[in-house]
Amino acid sequence: MATKQAHKRLTKEYKAMVENPPPYITAHPSENNILEWHYLITGPTDTPYEGGQYHGTLMFTHEYPFKPPAIKMITPSGRFQPNTRLCLSMSDYHPDLWNPAWSVATILTGLLSFMTGDEDTTGSLRTSELTRKKFARASLGWNLQNERFIKNFSDLIEETEQKIKEWDAKDRAELEAKASKSTRAQQSKQEEEVDPNTLDPEDRIRYEQARDAVEGQSSKMVYYILAIAVAFGLFRFIN
Repeated sequence: MATKQAHKRLTKEYKAMVENPPPYITAHPSENNILEWHYLITGPTDTPYEGGQYHGTLMFTHEYPFKPPAIKMITPSGRFQPNTRLCLSMSDYHPDLWNPAWSVATILTGLLSFMTGDEDTTGSLRTSELTRKKFARASLGWNLQNERFIKNFSDLIEETEQKIKEWDAKDRAELEAKASKSTRAQQSKQEEEVDPNTLDPEDRIRYEQARDAVEGQSSKMVYYILAIAVAFGLFRFIN
């Protein structure tokens, strides 16, 4: 149970977080326990965490602000072990380094700074940049499967679902673009394999007329279709 002093201080800090939240960070106390806070960090741009959402907790003692909180990150990030107390200068691992003037905003800003760095500590992980990017992409879905996230960030559920749909649409568009590029490359290769010198005079004339007709066009797809038409004409002639 929070002391009067801890309750007063945390209430003041919550008001400050609402009125002036740090960049990429939102946080609030649990409805039933002001000593238990839930935070959500949005991955900053130009980092492997870009677009990801990372849910975690701060557990304060009744002696706050004279003792630091325990810090955990629940959402897998590739940077921290999920649901594991983190050894940071502003966490309960180092009460000797704690400054009572520090606030929730100070703590979470420090956590974000540490997250985007490469320093090791108890509870941290070493993974590749690609792994962290994949985790960022998956983080929204993981959060929606986490009952604690749903309970504490119910106002973000619809927004999170919409963002997942947008990312899925973007992924599909990128896959379709790659597939289309691959098809055009294959068609271009097949087109280049047509040798006019192997055609009889009449088919060669038709081929050269078709080639001249599409000269200057940017789409090799059209050129390929015309080449196929000539080949089909040759097949009919032979048969």
